[in-house]
Amino acid sequence: MLKIAPHIAWNNVGGELALFDGRDGTYHALNESSAAIWRGIAAGLDETEIVRSLAENHNAEPAEIGRDVREFIDLARTKGLLEGSD
Repeated sequence: MLKIAPHIAWNNVGGELALFDGRDGTYHALNESSAAIWRGIAAGLDETEIVRSLAENHNAEPAEIGRDVREFIDLARTKGLLEGSD
């Protein structure tokens, strides 16, 4: 199961979602789309459920949304923000 890494704290700041990495003290600001993916992961949704929800909410093609979700997840894993399997 994909989950938020234990060293990551997050909160809404000024209309954006801000992440704090306790390992090195860095902050990451997520745009609206990335924040929606993050919140889906935090809610325990799997990648397929996140794609379905975003596609429905934005009246978009699941394949296009799926590429964006996959890209975000891969990047967040590379940065150590997420862990586990999807």
